[in-house]
Amino acid sequence: MHNKIEMIQKTAFNYFEKFTNLDEDSAGYGLTVDHSNNLQKASIAATGFTLSSYIVGDKYKYITNAEARKRVLLTLKTLYYNVDHFEGFFSHYVDIKNGKRFGSCEYSTIDTALALNGILACVSYFNDKEISEYGNKIFKRVNWRNFFHKRNDKLVLHMAYNDNENGDYAEGKAGYIHHWGMFAEQLMMYLFVAGNSDYNEKEAHDLYQGFEKNVGRYKNHEFIFSPGNTLFIYQYPLAWLDVKEFFDQDGINWFINSKNATLAQYEWCQENTEKYPTYKNGLYGLTASDTIKGYSVFHALPNDKDLVVTDGTVAPNAIIGSLSITNDIALKGIDELFKIKGLWNEEFGFVDAFNITIKQTWISNRFITIDKGLELLMANAYLSQDVQKAYMNNDIIGEGMRRLKWKKQSGGKRL
Repeated sequence: MHNKIEMIQKTAFNYFEKFTNLDEDSAGYGLTVDHSNNLQKASIAATGFTLSSYIVGDKYKYITNAEARKRVLLTLKTLYYNVDHFEGFFSHYVDIKNGKRFGSCEYSTIDTALALNGILACVSYFNDKEISEYGNKIFKRVNWRNFFHKRNDKLVLHMAYNDNENGDYAEGKAGYIHHWGMFAEQLMMYLFVAGNSDYNEKEAHDLYQGFEKNVGRYKNHEFIFSPGNTLFIYQYPLAWLDVKEFFDQDGINWFINSKNATLAQYEWCQENTEKYPTYKNGLYGLTASDTIKGYSVFHALPNDKDLVVTDGTVAPNAIIGSLSITNDIALKGIDELFKIKGLWNEEFGFVDAFNITIKQTWISNRFITIDKGLELLMANAYLSQDVQKAYMNNDIIGEGMRRLKWKKQSGGKRL
């Protein structure tokens, strides 16, 4: 099985090699496509995964150390000088050739945070003066305070900003968009604020305490859930964060929380194989992925509407993304994925998703980059934790955990 996981890691690395702008004469050097069927549109979150891939590439000798360092530095210069941003927050999508904002997309906190994850991991891992200089410039430029927002007398972050009333997510009104008033995939943002000396401990603490932590259960699995309860929100932060032993002041362990959420989804899927044949043989995962009708976000129980939303599609990244969280079911699921004809691509690994029905078997014809990035990092977390170790060794992450009072302990109060 170890060999299969390394194949997943290597083919994912190959994907980033193929779909990243590596033209050194280009203003968009280092930027990576959002998905494989549109080679002009780059994603800033995808670029964060690309930066992380260079740690894997160096560690496993997929590329030389000199080449990895060069790529990281040139990518950071692209992000600092060429990519459009608002108060340090990058536009969600950019033109892969020049870094300019793609259409009227939003300036996104979560996509910027995923880029920062890759940046901080590289700063720590490569320990290079210039890489550190540009990485820290990009990090310090992000003005989190400008996105602070009081909601029900609690401090939260806005999700995004769009100066175009007709732009993405703007809903006819220019300005700040929605807020992180609930638990979702934004966990790393609180560490960024707490670990940044520009912010005091009280506001960092208030921000972390400001989002709702609603506890629910499915069968015997209790956890803090997001309004939609889609699987990727539990996986993305843990692709970089290794918090198995850390509990916050309220006794919350975010690793255990993710484990319980994953096991709940697995149990529901195995109970519904008759209606959704794709879930047979231990496959699972209600997440966001390509589907026969295009990109969709699925919702598991519990959620705020008490309603399951799925068409039975399974995304390999949902299962691979469970590595290092729930290894038993993930390894079993991965073994089954390799048996499905047409799902594995010899160069780039598993395609984005598939769905088996009575009438047909649908298999996606594309790769979505952040999904492939999750596969890369969770495969690496299972094999050797190179990216996680680098990220956790970054002083900003360490200071953020200290100031938020996340401490190692043998047991917690609740989760």
